[in-house]
Amino acid sequence: MAEEHIFEAITDYLVNERVTETLQGDRQYQQMQAKIGNQMGLFDELNLDKEQWLVADRLISLHAESGTLYGRIAYQQGYRDCVALLQALDLIKSF
Repeated sequence: MAEEHIFEAITDYLVNERVTETLQGDRQYQQMQAKIGNQMGLFDELNLDKEQWLVADRLISLHAESGTLYGRIAYQQGYRDCVALLQALDLIKSF
């Protein structure tokens, strides 16, 4: 459906460009990134063997992918809800 393709393109741009820009200026987000960096240092000190490290890395990567997917879906749903609200208020036309 062309409408979904356009919606995906808009979401990709806004998430990858605008949200990233916003996050870079957000103090709370920067503090979280610092905590992650500290924990990574502690993780490295565990001196896991290659197999243990790969299991942990895969788990962490899957959690990150899940969070990314959740954010994308939530962002798109927010747009859909906004459009529905604007349509219900007759501020924009239905497609």
